[in-house]
Amino acid sequence: MIPAWIAFLIVIALILIFSKKELGIILSIGTIIFAILTQVSLIESFIVVLTNPSIILLAIVVALIPILGGIMEESGLMLELIQKMKISKKASLIVSPAFFGLLPVPGGALMSAPIVDQIDPSIDANRKVAINVWYRHALILIYPLSTILIIGSVLAGISLYVIVVAMIFPFIIMMIVGYFTLLRSLDIEAVDYERDLKRVFRNMIPIIIAPIIDFLGRTFFNLSYPEIFLVIGLCLSIGIALILSKISMTELKDITKKMRIWRFPLLILAIFWFLEVFINSGLPKDIGALKLPFLFFICLGFGLGFATGRTQLPLSILIPIYLIQYSLTIMSLLDFVFLYSATFLGYLITPIHPCVSYSVNYLKAEYKGAFKYLAFPSFICFGILLAFYVVILMF
Repeated sequence: MIPAWIAFLIVIALILIFSKKELGIILSIGTIIFAILTQVSLIESFIVVLTNPSIILLAIVVALIPILGGIMEESGLMLELIQKMKISKKASLIVSPAFFGLLPVPGGALMSAPIVDQIDPSIDANRKVAINVWYRHALILIYPLSTILIIGSVLAGISLYVIVVAMIFPFIIMMIVGYFTLLRSLDIEAVDYERDLKRVFRNMIPIIIAPIIDFLGRTFFNLSYPEIFLVIGLCLSIGIALILSKISMTELKDITKKMRIWRFPLLILAIFWFLEVFINSGLPKDIGALKLPFLFFICLGFGLGFATGRTQLPLSILIPIYLIQYSLTIMSLLDFVFLYSATFLGYLITPIHPCVSYSVNYLKAEYKGAFKYLAFPSFICFGILLAFYVVILMF
């Protein structure tokens, strides 16, 4: 048996090399290799994952979310919602990608890119890429149906809605920095749509009903597996979306195929399988014994986010190490906000990130030019993050 840390480096290197491929499959293969090299039982670890009701319910949740997103996109309900708001062009440049970012669909950046492009064709293509990517991910920081937040909540042992509230401040910082670096200098006219707030509210119901039901369920019912409320809420959201969109069962079947929903539960199972093998390998204890400063976790989160083009994978590695190092079962909320935000910022600007590459291709831009626009607000936000951490350390 080779040392666990060497096996880990080998697996991480392979994951980085093939990170553009389907992450659920790559992570599963990496887990198998890691388990073999460290002599951790593959079957026992997989059984632990499959017999955990929370993980299975979570897998169902992430399979339902893209179905809801597909209905909202294919039916035009999301586009109509944005148009009926009748807001300024600058506001549209924020709202359009932000709302479409709530739909976890393959190539989702391609849905908002045409709208961003049409709002004002005179805007530099590289800047439009940055606007599309930046604001496409803004609401994800605080949206309870974001798979990133859901997974992070489970890994850290923190209530999903406590995290949502805590992430409001980073969300505000991201919005403000994005506005001053990407939008403030633009000189563009107002849009000409007819405002219909009733239609806006109606089309928003499928997006907000699931989090509301989940929040109320978790608040008033103390169940062992509260993820069931999110499953119920999503089923209701999908039902309402089907009624509003008048999409047939045949069309729904086609949407399900298009969304390739198998990818999402596979990723959940792969993450927790990898996590189970990772913990049983003894490596988290070895790394935890080094007593690494939390500033290292923050910087490593940013680096891994950039290197992998993912947020789930870095969090699934760093959070267990953090918990073992500090002998905790629940992560500090403040530390989670710092680690999550850093990882998110690194993931946001990497060329491996599909939204970046899709936007660059569609808008006929260049990654180097788009990176300059994206990197400026990203590094400002990362600098603010580090500054806040240093201030907190001082007190």
